[in-house]
Amino acid sequence: MVRWRWAAPILIYAASTLEILIMISPFAAYFYGVYTPVFHALTQTTATAWLPQFFLPHLARTKSLLFQMLWYLGPILAVVGLVGFFVCAGQLYYGKFVRKTLVNQWVYRRVRHPQYLSLGMAGLGFLLMWPRFIILLTYVMMVGLYYVLARHEEETLRARFGAEYEQYLGRTAMFNLFRRPDSMKSWQPPSRRRALAAWLALVVISVGLAFLLRMEATTQLYAVRWESPNVTAVAFAPRTDEWMTNAMQTVLTAEPLRAALQQTPDGTFLMQIASGGSELRHLLIDLGMKAAAIHALPGLGQGDAFVISRVTPLEAGKSGRIDPFGLDAQREPLFIVRARGLMGGLDIQPLTPDQFYPYFARVVF
Repeated sequence: MVRWRWAAPILIYAASTLEILIMISPFAAYFYGVYTPVFHALTQTTATAWLPQFFLPHLARTKSLLFQMLWYLGPILAVVGLVGFFVCAGQLYYGKFVRKTLVNQWVYRRVRHPQYLSLGMAGLGFLLMWPRFIILLTYVMMVGLYYVLARHEEETLRARFGAEYEQYLGRTAMFNLFRRPDSMKSWQPPSRRRALAAWLALVVISVGLAFLLRMEATTQLYAVRWESPNVTAVAFAPRTDEWMTNAMQTVLTAEPLRAALQQTPDGTFLMQIASGGSELRHLLIDLGMKAAAIHALPGLGQGDAFVISRVTPLEAGKSGRIDPFGLDAQREPLFIVRARGLMGGLDIQPLTPDQFYPYFARVVF
C-alpha cells in the first residue's frame, strides 16, 4: 500500500517531464496539436490564464546580463544533471545487484541521494529552458516528492542494514554536497509538519520570485511602443530603438495594415519581430499555428519577419488600456509581413483563425 500511495504523484511528474522533453524537441508542433485542447483550457479564466505563460524570456534576447546568463545556464544544468543521474544510477545498481552491499562510496560518500539531487538539477535546467509558470509548479512539486521518496528509502535501508546505515546517516548529508561530516552528528530529520511548512514556503517564494522576474523581463526586452496607433514592437534579437521605430513606420503604414489599424483606432496591437526563418517558425508554433499551416506558408526566408497581433482582454467588457504583456491579455495574430529581398517592398500575408488552434496560450517572448 505504501508504494501505491505514491503512484499518482509519480505519474503526474512523469507526464510533466515528458511535456518538457517534447516541447524542446522537433516534435513540438505535433505535441501542440495533440495536447492543446487540454493544456490551454487554463486560458479560459483569469484565475488560471497565467499558468501557461512564460516568466522568463523563452525566445527573445534581453538587455539584462542576468537573463542572458539564465539563457545559457539552463542547458548546462540539464546536461550536467542527466549525466550525474546516469553515473550515480550505474554505481547504485552495481552495488545493489552485483556487490549486494550498502552503496556508500564515491559520490554517495558525500551525499545520500545524489540521483535525486542530479534529477533536481536537470529539472531546474529544463525549467530555465522552458520557463512556464505551470512547469515551475510542477518542478516544486517534484522537489517535495523527491524528499518524501528519499525519507521513505532511508527508512527501508535502516531496517535492512541496521547499525551500518545508522553510521552512514550520521556522517553523510541528505542532499548538501558541501556539508561537513562533523556537522551531521547532531542533525535530526525535521518533523512532517515542519517539512510540509518548508515546502509550502518554497512554493510561495518560487511563484512570487517568478512573477518578479517576469515583471523585470518586460522592462529588459528590445521593445518600442507607439501611442497612436497603440502598437508595441518586440524584437527577439538585439535591435536599436531607432531601427525598430523605422521598421514600425515602414510596416504599419503599408496597406492593408494601415486600413486594419484604422478599423479599430482604440485597439491595442503587438508586433513581434523574428530574425530568420527558424526563429519565425518557432514564433508561429508559440502562437499556436498548426503545423500544416506553417508548411503551407510560402518561403519563410532568412530575413526579418513581423507578426502583428490584436491584443484583447480575457474578460469581456473590461475597459481601460490593455497591457500587451499582461497575463490576462489575449493575442489574435492578424498578419505576417516580410521584406521581398532585393526586389524591395513588403510581402503582407493575412492570417486567419482556422490556421491556429483555438484557445491557445499565445506567448509574448
